[in-house]
Amino acid sequence: MKVLVFSDSHGRTVDMYDAIEREVPDSVIHLGDYTEDVRELRHAYEYDIPIYGVRGNNDFDSDFPRFIVMSLGGVEMYLTHGHLERVYGMSAGQVPYRAKENGCILAMFGHTHRLFLEKMDGIMVFNPGSISLPRGGRKSYGRLYIEPDGFTIEPVIL
Repeated sequence: MKVLVFSDSHGRTVDMYDAIEREVPDSVIHLGDYTEDVRELRHAYEYDIPIYGVRGNNDFDSDFPRFIVMSLGGVEMYLTHGHLERVYGMSAGQVPYRAKENGCILAMFGHTHRLFLEKMDGIMVFNPGSISLPRGGRKSYGRLYIEPDGFTIEPVIL
C-alpha cells in the first residue's frame, strides 16, 4: 500500500495534484493547514482514493478532528498538525508521547514546514515538511509504504 503524506498546503494545491496523478497512491493523508484543500482533494478523488485530514492552527472547520488515531494496513498511527503538542523548529514536541499513549508505532505531524524523520522511544516520527511554503529547504511531502511485515517512509523533495 502506498500513502502520500502532505502538510501545510495553505491553499496551494497544484503540487499535491501533480504528486497524486504521478504516483497513484492507495490513500492520502493531509496533516493540516488547510482543510479546504482536503475538501477539494476529497471532491476530486471522491470515488478513487480515501483522503484523511486533521485540522491545523489555520483551520477552523470543526468537521475535521485535531488528531486521528487509526490503523492503515495494520499500522497503528497518530496523525496531528502538531501545534497543540508544542512542536517547533526541529522538535517533535509531545507528538511521540501522544502516539505511545495511544498504542501507535508511527506518528506524523506538520506545522513546522520542515522535514523531520526520527525514531523516538520506539515510535517512528515523521513530518513531511510543507508542500507549498517550506522553511529552510525545498517543497516536500512523504511517501509511506505499508507492507505485511511493516512500513517504510521516504521524504520526497521537489
